[in-house]
Amino acid sequence: MTNNGYELDPDPNALPPPKPHKHAVTTDKKQKREIESDGRPTRHIPIEIVEALLTSMNPKDAMRLSVACKDWRATAAQFDPTMWKTPWLITTEFQNPTCSLRSVVDKEITFKIELHGYPVTRTLFCNCSHGWLVANPSNYSRMLLLNPFSRAWLQLPPCLLAPTFFLCMSSAPSNPDCVLLARDFVNHLYVWRPGDQSWAFEKDVLELFDAILSFEGQFYTWDNHRGCLTIFRVLPLQLRKLMVPCPIDRSGYCRSNTSLVECGGNILLVYVMEHCDESLVIFLFQLDLEKQMWIKMESLGDRALFMNIPFKHAISVLATEARCCANCIYFTHFLQPSSDVEIISYNMDSHSIERFPKLVKHGAQQYNYSQFWITPNLS
Repeated sequence: MTNNGYELDPDPNALPPPKPHKHAVTTDKKQKREIESDGRPTRHIPIEIVEALLTSMNPKDAMRLSVACKDWRATAAQFDPTMWKTPWLITTEFQNPTCSLRSVVDKEITFKIELHGYPVTRTLFCNCSHGWLVANPSNYSRMLLLNPFSRAWLQLPPCLLAPTFFLCMSSAPSNPDCVLLARDFVNHLYVWRPGDQSWAFEKDVLELFDAILSFEGQFYTWDNHRGCLTIFRVLPLQLRKLMVPCPIDRSGYCRSNTSLVECGGNILLVYVMEHCDESLVIFLFQLDLEKQMWIKMESLGDRALFMNIPFKHAISVLATEARCCANCIYFTHFLQPSSDVEIISYNMDSHSIERFPKLVKHGAQQYNYSQFWITPNLS
């Protein structure tokens, strides 16, 4: 026998263990059930019940249920929608511990999940990266990282030199190789890594940019105005600047958003543009680093993009794994936050647009809530 993981010496006076009951096995169309010879059922939950639970449960709880045992984990891989690597739209509200999740696979599926355990009650999350929500420092707290599915959270050290704002995170903070970047008002860089008791300050200034990406151990920034691609490492800051012509003329559009995203081992530059008549145009380019130019793309193939607008962050997925539409770009309707439309899907094959109406009412003011694409994980 064991106690807290340690082996105990056997008691010489203890009675011998009872003989196990014999089991009879019956088979129906769906599964085998074990029944003890005295007629009492074993502690076995039919897989059909597990399937029904997973498909109807809050994704946060479904993920936690999937780690109960190997049989349930195997079932979860088929029936739990959070196991399909599909990004969900998560909406958080200021001073509200409850947030909502919305699926793009089934447009009518929404869930409420509770955000408990972290020490800040007035948090408004400002970004999302690698399945973790990020809250910038405020008068009430330091920078906070929260995984809404595993319930793990981190309060980062205070930055004593100046107010800081989240920029980019190379991986989940549970990864010891994670590098998190922040900046101040004059664009100095601050670096935090798991285990650090304070922020590291980079003396050199990183120039302004429109989009940032972490890719294969390096960071990339793109500046539309100067046509400058900067590749850099930190601690110490090592910069390499490439003058790459801006691939489009952005004049004539009322609003625009620029994002960098890794997609199938390549770096893509994505523009979402809006005309004054509210019609949308999307441009997609792939970086040719050797030729130092952007190559226009007409198709994503079997992949899909989920863009966190206007937070300059995007997620690339295999459509077959995520069970979403291939060659599509999904983004939140940032252009008109007061609209009844919450999500827009752009199909690059047909150049058609599908609009997802809002299913849940959020705060009356846009600055009272935030929306991000998040891929559920327990790490």
